[in-house]
Amino acid sequence: MSEASSQTRRQKVVEKEQSIIAATRTVFREHGSENVKISEIAKLAGLAEGTVYIYFKNKNALLLAVATDFYEDLTRDAAKGIKELAGTSDRLRFLARHHFERVADEWPMIALAMSPYQASNEYRNTEGYQLNRKYVEVFDQVIRESVNRGEIREELPLNIIRDIFYGGLEYAARTMRLRSTKTDLDKAVDDFMLVFSSGIFRSGPPKGVASGSGDMEAVVARLEKVAATLEK
Repeated sequence: MSEASSQTRRQKVVEKEQSIIAATRTVFREHGSENVKISEIAKLAGLAEGTVYIYFKNKNALLLAVATDFYEDLTRDAAKGIKELAGTSDRLRFLARHHFERVADEWPMIALAMSPYQASNEYRNTEGYQLNRKYVEVFDQVIRESVNRGEIREELPLNIIRDIFYGGLEYAARTMRLRSTKTDLDKAVDDFMLVFSSGIFRSGPPKGVASGSGDMEAVVARLEKVAATLEK
């Protein structure tokens, strides 16, 4: 087989794999994780159901490929976004909105793909862990640079800051999906950033971080109201 023929064959394999991955993401968004069928994925990709199994030996392999594709896009766009911004608060707000938008749409699929790996004692050695680490390294870079400039309190452990940031965003994203009314994404991000920034910046939240969200007292009042409701 000539080199040109070999390259053409590999290109066709990659194209089919990508069409299957794209179809899987679409089916997940439209039907949810409980109703996904390989037959529907194959039909959307324009392939026979058996062809899907030629490229991905089982559903778990397909889900991992989809998660890998998702994280590569997520990480690339996150890294690109912070390069275009200078201020720490603007960079963190971008990362928050980026995560809100992308993860809210595809979280059920990603959670299903990652769950077998997260339950393992060897999670740190899995591909799923490496994908996640590469993604959050973009956030870690922003925090380290800000600490070096004296903007963020250096005594705060980076892993705690990261867990609060992404843990809070993912919880909020799940809440958004459960609501019957449409959430104002910009306001949700602003409220989140006001509370988050108040705990990590040396001088409190940077100017403009709470744009359109009301002042700090209003946010604290809302949090106290939620706490009172939970106590009841």
